[in-house]
Amino acid sequence: REGSLWRMRPLVAAAIPSPCCRCGAPVALVALPARHASLSSQFAPIFALGLVGEDDVSAAAELLVDSFFTPLQTEDAGPATPLTSAESAMREERRRLTARGLEWRLGSRLQAPTPALALDSSLLLALTHVQTGEMVATAELSLRPRDGRLPAEFAVPPLFLLHSAGLAPYLCNLAVRRGFRRRRIARRLLSSCERLVSSEWQQSELYLHVDLLNQAAAALYRSEGYEPLPGFDRAAAASSIALPGRPRALNRYHVKRLPPAPPAAEAGAPPAAELGAEAKPATLPAA
Repeated sequence: REGSLWRMRPLVAAAIPSPCCRCGAPVALVALPARHASLSSQFAPIFALGLVGEDDVSAAAELLVDSFFTPLQTEDAGPATPLTSAESAMREERRRLTARGLEWRLGSRLQAPTPALALDSSLLLALTHVQTGEMVATAELSLRPRDGRLPAEFAVPPLFLLHSAGLAPYLCNLAVRRGFRRRRIARRLLSSCERLVSSEWQQSELYLHVDLLNQAAAALYRSEGYEPLPGFDRAAAASSIALPGRPRALNRYHVKRLPPAPPAAEAGAPPAAELGAEAKPATLPAA
Protein backbone atom coordinates (compact mmCIF):
# COMPACT_ATOMS: atom_id res chain seq x y z
CA ARG A 1 0.00 0.00 0.00
CA GLU A 2 2.22 2.67 -1.34
CA GLY A 3 0.95 6.06 -0.18
CA SER A 4 -2.40 4.74 1.04
CA LEU A 5 -3.71 2.45 3.76
CA TRP A 6 -6.48 1.19 1.53
CA ARG A 7 -5.25 0.78 -2.06
CA MET A 8 -2.80 -1.90 -3.12
CA ARG A 9 -0.18 -0.81 -5.62
CA PRO A 10 2.51 -3.27 -6.75
CA LEU A 11 6.06 -2.39 -5.76
CA VAL A 12 8.55 -2.65 -8.60
CA ALA A 13 11.89 -3.63 -7.07
CA ALA A 14 14.95 -5.71 -7.74
CA ALA A 15 14.99 -9.30 -6.52
CA ILE A 16 17.63 -10.68 -4.17
CA PRO A 17 18.17 -14.37 -5.06
CA SER A 18 18.64 -16.93 -2.30
CA PRO A 19 18.07 -20.69 -2.04
CA CYS A 20 15.31 -22.07 0.16
CA CYS A 21 16.91 -23.65 3.22
CA ARG A 22 14.49 -26.61 3.21
CA CYS A 23 14.24 -27.68 -0.41
CA GLY A 24 17.03 -25.92 -2.33
CA ALA A 25 14.54 -24.24 -4.69
CA PRO A 26 15.44 -20.65 -5.60
CA VAL A 27 13.49 -17.89 -3.86
CA ALA A 28 13.85 -14.11 -3.99
CA LEU A 29 13.56 -11.44 -1.34
CA VAL A 30 12.22 -8.14 -2.60
CA ALA A 31 14.67 -5.26 -2.27
CA LEU A 32 13.62 -2.17 -0.36
CA PRO A 33 12.78 0.93 -2.44
CA ALA A 34 15.67 3.21 -3.38
CA ARG A 35 14.66 5.77 -0.75
CA HIS A 36 15.70 3.19 1.88
CA ALA A 37 19.07 2.42 0.31
CA SER A 38 20.87 3.41 3.52
CA LEU A 39 19.09 0.63 5.41
CA SER A 40 20.43 -1.96 2.98
CA SER A 41 23.89 -0.46 2.48
CA GLN A 42 24.80 -0.80 6.15
CA PHE A 43 24.86 -4.59 5.67
CA ALA A 44 26.67 -4.63 2.29
CA PRO A 45 28.61 -6.29 0.81
CA ILE A 46 28.32 -9.33 3.08
CA PHE A 47 24.54 -9.35 3.63
CA ALA A 48 21.49 -8.16 1.69
CA LEU A 49 18.35 -6.75 3.34
CA GLY A 50 14.96 -7.30 1.77
CA LEU A 51 11.26 -7.97 2.27
CA VAL A 52 9.91 -11.50 2.61
CA GLY A 53 7.55 -12.66 -0.13
CA GLU A 54 5.44 -15.79 -0.49
CA ASP A 55 8.39 -17.94 -1.66
CA ASP A 56 10.44 -17.03 1.42
CA VAL A 57 7.98 -18.04 4.15
CA SER A 58 9.35 -21.55 4.61
CA ALA A 59 12.92 -20.29 5.10
CA ALA A 60 11.72 -17.64 7.56
CA ALA A 61 9.67 -20.17 9.53
CA GLU A 62 12.66 -22.51 9.78
CA LEU A 63 14.85 -19.70 11.13
CA LEU A 64 12.24 -18.67 13.71
CA VAL A 65 11.72 -22.22 14.92
CA ASP A 66 15.47 -22.68 15.27
CA SER A 67 15.70 -19.42 17.24
CA PHE A 68 12.65 -19.61 19.51
CA PHE A 69 11.20 -23.12 19.61
CA THR A 70 14.16 -25.44 20.12
CA PRO A 71 15.67 -26.47 23.48
CA LEU A 72 17.68 -23.61 24.95
CA GLN A 73 21.46 -24.00 24.54
CA THR A 74 24.32 -21.58 25.03
CA GLU A 75 26.41 -20.38 22.11
CA ASP A 76 29.41 -22.31 23.48
CA ALA A 77 27.61 -25.58 24.18
CA GLY A 78 28.95 -27.22 21.03
CA PRO A 79 26.85 -29.21 18.51
CA ALA A 80 23.19 -29.54 19.38
CA THR A 81 21.99 -32.85 20.77
CA PRO A 82 20.16 -34.85 18.06
CA LEU A 83 16.38 -34.66 18.39
CA THR A 84 14.33 -37.72 19.22
CA SER A 85 11.62 -38.78 16.77
CA ALA A 86 8.98 -37.21 19.00
CA GLU A 87 10.96 -33.96 19.22
CA SER A 88 11.47 -33.94 15.45
CA ALA A 89 7.74 -34.38 14.88
CA MET A 90 6.99 -31.57 17.34
CA ARG A 91 9.52 -29.31 15.64
CA GLU A 92 8.04 -29.99 12.21
CA GLU A 93 4.55 -29.23 13.49
CA ARG A 94 5.86 -26.01 15.06
CA ARG A 95 7.50 -25.05 11.74
CA ARG A 96 4.25 -25.71 9.90
CA LEU A 97 2.24 -23.58 12.33
CA THR A 98 4.86 -20.82 12.23
CA ALA A 99 4.72 -20.75 8.42
CA ARG A 100 0.92 -20.60 8.46
CA GLY A 101 1.04 -17.84 11.07
CA LEU A 102 3.41 -15.81 8.90
CA GLU A 103 1.14 -16.27 5.89
CA TRP A 104 -1.83 -15.11 7.98
CA ARG A 105 -0.11 -12.02 9.41
CA LEU A 106 1.69 -10.94 6.23
CA GLY A 107 -1.42 -11.51 4.13
CA SER A 108 -1.56 -9.70 0.79
CA ARG A 109 1.88 -8.21 1.44
CA LEU A 110 3.34 -11.60 0.46
CA GLN A 111 2.16 -11.11 -3.15
CA ALA A 112 3.22 -7.46 -3.31
CA PRO A 113 5.88 -6.80 -0.63
CA THR A 114 6.10 -3.16 0.40
CA PRO A 115 7.43 -1.36 3.49
CA ALA A 116 4.41 0.96 3.64
CA LEU A 117 2.22 1.29 6.72
CA ALA A 118 -0.82 -1.01 6.53
CA LEU A 119 -3.80 -1.80 8.72
CA ASP A 120 -4.28 -5.35 7.44
CA SER A 121 -0.83 -6.96 7.49
CA SER A 122 2.61 -7.18 9.08
CA LEU A 123 5.85 -6.81 7.16
CA LEU A 124 8.84 -9.10 7.59
CA LEU A 125 12.36 -7.90 6.91
CA ALA A 126 15.00 -10.55 6.24
CA LEU A 127 18.75 -10.59 5.89
CA THR A 128 20.51 -13.04 3.57
CA HIS A 129 24.17 -13.91 3.13
CA VAL A 130 25.20 -12.63 -0.28
CA GLN A 131 27.52 -15.53 -1.12
CA THR A 132 25.43 -18.45 0.14
CA GLY A 133 21.92 -16.97 -0.08
CA GLU A 134 21.16 -18.32 3.40
CA MET A 135 18.57 -16.38 5.40
CA VAL A 136 20.38 -15.31 8.56
CA ALA A 137 18.03 -12.85 10.33
CA THR A 138 14.44 -11.62 10.45
CA ALA A 139 12.42 -8.83 12.06
CA GLU A 140 8.62 -8.38 11.94
CA LEU A 141 6.86 -5.01 12.16
CA SER A 142 3.14 -4.40 12.54
CA LEU A 143 0.57 -2.13 14.16
CA ARG A 144 -0.74 -3.49 17.46
CA PRO A 145 -2.84 -2.11 20.34
CA ARG A 146 -0.88 -0.51 23.18
CA ASP A 147 -2.24 -3.06 25.66
CA GLY A 148 0.90 -4.97 26.66
CA ARG A 149 -0.35 -8.30 25.30
CA LEU A 150 1.79 -10.53 23.09
CA PRO A 151 0.19 -11.00 19.65
CA ALA A 152 -0.95 -14.54 18.94
CA GLU A 153 0.38 -16.63 16.04
CA PHE A 154 -2.87 -15.91 14.19
CA ALA A 155 -3.28 -12.38 15.52
CA VAL A 156 -6.35 -10.36 14.55
CA PRO A 157 -5.32 -7.77 11.91
CA PRO A 158 -5.14 -4.24 13.33
CA LEU A 159 -7.87 -3.16 10.90
CA PHE A 160 -10.35 -4.94 13.19
CA LEU A 161 -8.86 -3.54 16.41
CA LEU A 162 -9.53 0.15 15.87
CA HIS A 163 -12.01 0.09 18.76
CA SER A 164 -9.37 -1.12 21.24
CA ALA A 165 -6.35 0.63 22.73
CA GLY A 166 -4.64 3.04 20.35
CA LEU A 167 -2.53 1.35 17.67
CA ALA A 168 1.26 1.75 17.57
CA PRO A 169 4.23 0.16 15.76
CA TYR A 170 5.26 -3.15 17.31
CA LEU A 171 8.40 -5.24 16.73
CA CYS A 172 8.64 -9.01 17.16
CA ASN A 173 10.50 -12.02 15.72
CA LEU A 174 13.87 -10.27 15.70
CA ALA A 175 16.02 -13.38 15.28
CA VAL A 176 19.56 -14.13 14.13
CA ARG A 177 20.57 -17.62 13.01
CA ARG A 178 23.03 -19.55 15.15
CA GLY A 179 26.52 -19.15 13.70
CA PHE A 180 25.87 -15.52 12.74
CA ARG A 181 25.42 -14.10 16.23
CA ARG A 182 27.83 -11.78 18.05
CA ARG A 183 28.38 -9.73 14.88
CA ARG A 184 26.09 -6.84 15.86
CA ILE A 185 23.59 -8.02 13.25
CA ALA A 186 20.65 -7.84 15.67
CA ARG A 187 21.61 -4.32 16.74
CA ARG A 188 21.83 -3.08 13.13
CA LEU A 189 18.62 -4.82 12.14
CA LEU A 190 16.89 -3.20 15.12
CA SER A 191 18.22 0.18 13.97
CA SER A 192 16.88 -0.49 10.46
CA CYS A 193 13.43 -1.24 11.88
CA GLU A 194 13.45 1.96 13.93
CA ARG A 195 14.46 4.08 10.96
CA LEU A 196 11.82 2.47 8.75
CA VAL A 197 9.11 3.12 11.35
CA SER A 198 10.28 6.72 11.70
CA SER A 199 10.80 7.57 8.03
CA GLU A 200 8.35 5.33 6.13
CA TRP A 201 5.57 4.98 8.69
CA GLN A 202 6.07 8.49 10.14
CA GLN A 203 5.66 7.17 13.69
CA SER A 204 7.56 8.35 16.75
CA GLU A 205 7.59 5.25 18.98
CA LEU A 206 8.17 1.52 18.78
CA TYR A 207 6.93 -1.14 21.21
CA LEU A 208 8.18 -4.68 21.83
CA HIS A 209 8.36 -7.42 24.44
CA VAL A 210 11.61 -8.63 26.02
CA ASP A 211 12.03 -11.96 27.81
CA LEU A 212 13.92 -10.86 30.92
CA LEU A 213 15.39 -14.38 31.23
CA ASN A 214 17.21 -13.76 27.93
CA GLN A 215 19.98 -11.61 29.33
CA ALA A 216 21.61 -10.90 25.96
CA ALA A 217 18.35 -9.61 24.45
CA ALA A 218 17.49 -7.62 27.57
CA ALA A 219 20.93 -5.98 27.52
CA LEU A 220 20.60 -5.15 23.82
CA TYR A 221 17.26 -3.37 24.16
CA ARG A 222 18.32 -1.61 27.35
CA SER A 223 21.46 -0.27 25.65
CA GLU A 224 19.37 0.92 22.70
CA GLY A 225 17.13 3.05 24.90
CA TYR A 226 14.01 0.90 25.31
CA GLU A 227 12.09 1.77 28.47
CA PRO A 228 10.44 -1.03 30.49
CA LEU A 229 6.71 -0.76 31.20
CA PRO A 230 6.20 -3.03 34.25
CA GLY A 231 2.62 -1.85 34.61
CA PHE A 232 1.77 -4.20 31.72
CA ASP A 233 3.39 -7.32 33.28
CA ARG A 234 0.06 -8.97 34.05
CA ALA A 235 -1.17 -8.56 30.46
CA ALA A 236 2.14 -9.88 29.11
CA ALA A 237 2.10 -12.91 31.43
CA ALA A 238 -1.49 -13.77 30.55
CA SER A 239 -0.67 -13.85 26.83
CA SER A 240 2.65 -15.76 27.08
CA ILE A 241 2.99 -19.42 26.16
CA ALA A 242 5.28 -22.11 27.57
CA LEU A 243 7.78 -23.58 25.09
CA PRO A 244 9.09 -27.18 25.36
CA GLY A 245 12.62 -27.37 26.74
CA ARG A 246 12.67 -23.74 27.88
CA PRO A 247 11.74 -21.99 31.12
CA ARG A 248 8.51 -20.00 30.89
CA ALA A 249 9.31 -16.56 29.48
CA LEU A 250 9.20 -13.52 31.73
CA ASN A 251 8.04 -11.04 29.11
CA ARG A 252 8.01 -7.31 29.77
CA TYR A 253 6.55 -4.62 27.53
CA HIS A 254 8.99 -1.89 26.40
CA VAL A 255 8.79 1.30 24.37
CA LYS A 256 11.30 3.60 22.67
CA ARG A 257 10.61 7.16 21.59
CA LEU A 258 12.17 7.43 18.16
CA PRO A 259 14.11 10.47 16.94
CA PRO A 260 13.27 11.83 13.49
CA ALA A 261 14.87 9.72 10.77
CA PRO A 262 18.03 11.34 9.31
CA PRO A 263 18.15 12.14 5.59
CA ALA A 264 19.44 9.22 3.54
CA ALA A 265 22.64 11.09 2.70
CA GLU A 266 23.51 11.36 6.39
CA ALA A 267 23.09 7.66 7.18
CA GLY A 268 26.52 6.12 6.87
CA ALA A 269 27.22 2.43 6.38
CA PRO A 270 29.38 0.58 8.93
CA PRO A 271 32.66 -1.06 7.92
CA ALA A 272 32.03 -4.40 6.24
CA ALA A 273 34.77 -5.96 8.33
CA GLU A 274 32.75 -5.34 11.51
CA LEU A 275 29.78 -7.30 10.21
CA GLY A 276 32.02 -10.05 8.91
CA ALA A 277 33.82 -10.42 12.23
CA GLU A 278 31.10 -10.12 14.27
CA ALA A 279 9.04 14.40 10.79
CA LYS A 280 5.74 14.72 12.25
CA PRO A 281 4.06 11.43 13.10
CA ALA A 282 1.17 10.40 10.92
CA THR A 283 -2.12 10.22 12.77
CA LEU A 284 -3.38 6.70 13.42
CA PRO A 285 -7.04 6.02 14.13
CA ALA A 286 -7.78 6.71 17.78
CA ALA A 287 -9.52 4.31 20.07
